[in-house]
Amino acid sequence: MEQSESKEDIYNRAKIQHATLDRRLLMLMKKHYLTDDEEMEVKVLKKKKLYFKDIMERVGKESRKGDKV
Repeated sequence: MEQSESKEDIYNRAKIQHATLDRRLLMLMKKHYLTDDEEMEVKVLKKKKLYFKDIMERVGKESRKGDKV
């Protein structure tokens, strides 16, 4: 994350990444059978989605703290 990025920019970038990963995950989950590589990809996608969700939650909490001051 760059110093010059606003909290809103960070949140929006994380939200876009999360949505992109979610779309790929949904595509894989629609399949009746997953190869070993696809099963590994599902695991990695879920971890990455959690990472970006955590960023969104952290930025959201920080923003709410700033509003209360």
